[in-house]
Formats: sequence, C-alpha cells, structure tokens
Amino acid sequence: MQIPLCWPFLLVGSLLIASSAAAPKPTDDDIEHMREELGVNGFTAPSIEVILQELDALKPIPIDKVWRDVPETTPQDRDRLALTTGVVIADGFLAVASEKQARIEQVGRALLRLAKGLGVSDRVSKHSRSILEKAARQQWPDIKKELVQTQAEVEVAMMGLKDEEIAHLVALGGWLRALEITSTVALEDYSPERARALIQPELLDYFLDRVSTLNPSFKKTKLGQELEKNLQEVKRITTKPVDTPIEKEEVQQIYDLARELNKHISRRDE
Repeated sequence: MQIPLCWPFLLVGSLLIASSAAAPKPTDDDIEHMREELGVNGFTAPSIEVILQELDALKPIPIDKVWRDVPETTPQDRDRLALTTGVVIADGFLAVASEKQARIEQVGRALLRLAKGLGVSDRVSKHSRSILEKAARQQWPDIKKELVQTQAEVEVAMMGLKDEEIAHLVALGGWLRALEITSTVALEDYSPERARALIQPELLDYFLDRVSTLNPSFKKTKLGQELEKNLQEVKRITTKPVDTPIEKEEVQQIYDLARELNKHISRRDE
C-alpha cells in the first residue's frame, strides 16, 4: 500500500521524542511496546528512508506552488505550538525536495525556535544546526542522511516521551500539511490513480480517534472544532467502494479543507 500522505510523520515524532538524552537506552522490546502504546507503527510512521522515496515518487511536485514561508512567531498555547511544529516539519521535507538553501534555512531556524517552546531543544538543536550547515554547502544527500540519523536517536529516546497528546498534535499538523501538498499535486496532474492516494481510511480513523480524546478546553476552541469537522468531511469524501476513484472536484474539496485547517494553525492564537 502506498502511503504518501505519511511522509512527514516519523520526523514529527522525532522532534517530540528526542528530549530525554539522559534516559537509559531501551531494548527493542521496550521500543516496540512504546510504539504500540502511542499508536505508532509501520503504517502511521514508515521509516524516513521510505518517506524520502515516496516523496521522490510524487515528482514532479510544483514546489513554487505548494511552498510557503514558515511562521516567524512561536504560538503561545501548547496545542497550536505542537500543530505548527508538525506543519514546519512537513515543510522541511518539501524544502529538501526543492534543494533551495534559503528554504532549508527557514525551516531549520523555525524548528530551533519551536523545539525550544516545546521543551525538546537539545537533540533537535543538534540536528537543526547540522542541517543548516549542510544546506550552506548544498549537501542535499547529507541532509537526507541527517534525517535518517535523527530517526535512530528517536528510537533510543522514545522512552522519554511523556506527553502523548502533544505527540499526536505534532503528527496531525505534519499530516495536514502533507494532505494539502498531496492534494495540490493530484490537482495539478489529475488522474484517478494519483487521486487514489488520498484514500486513507485507517489513517483518518486514527486521527479522528486522537482528536476525540484531546483536552476538552482545546476542543472548545475554534481551531479544535474545525479540526474535527474538517477531518470528518475528508473522511466522508474519501469513503468509497473498492476501486471507486475520487473525482477531481472531490480532490479540490479535500485541498480546500486541508488548506483551511493549515491557515487556522498558522494564525495567531485565537
């Protein structure tokens, strides 16, 4: 099964989980148990190497059309901060695909700032600075290696993750940005086969379940309400009988829903 909408997912988890440098190295069984508890598996979080391959498989990507400058401010509330972090991570993969130094620098600096806000700056800072240095030398293959190396450290640090809700929001932010990008690509060169990549029932159920368990105070906000409403609408559009394609008009609807949510996330606290 192809899962191009998940390509920012594992790096999303890496930023949140890499905060406990002093934690003892867990065994493989420890890591597997933690992944199971967090709902992280081969479907929701493929390896970074697979993510990079899938991103390449989406080419040609209209980079200039889907790129947008990353936010220059740090949200004050932790829920929006987590979602914004996920969005920026997704933009990081897009920046690598574009091989533009200025874009990599935007993402690297934003990640340093957001990671500090989340309290996970130690290991994130190390990798963000390395990415910035390699971008300055236009070492794109090395930047990809840096992302893969980040995954290895994430597995070791997973036992230090304590805030499950924030982890889910970071992952959701990354997926929403990926959904916007992927639906844009499908619209640019529409075909039933490319649009079929938008049918992700298990993944939608996963996020809807997580949204339903969020803090009640966040769920009452405009952003919280929009998250649940728009995800339900995406599920309605993409719930299809087997081998039934998504029409181009429906791809446009999915794009509009994802774009609306990402605009809400990027606004100042409402």
